[in-house]
Amino acid sequence: NSYAGLKKAFGTDSKQLFNHFISCGVKEGRIACASFNVHVYKNRYLDLQKAFGNNLPSYYTHYIQCGKTEGRIAI
Repeated sequence: NSYAGLKKAFGTDSKQLFNHFISCGVKEGRIACASFNVHVYKNRYLDLQKAFGNNLPSYYTHYIQCGKTEGRIAI
């Protein structure tokens, strides 16, 4: 909703929006949502730092696939 051009290009297709965000948005410093801060998430968890290093897209993917249900804090 924050980026009208993306909404026009991808509509509500969450998979396409996520893929675009991972391939472009992260590098551009865009914010995916107010409830997740990739830098807070990265800095908070040493195990994730060891696993992902500076690969920011991996932190997003981890949070979506595992971190949220594990109760990890991302803000």
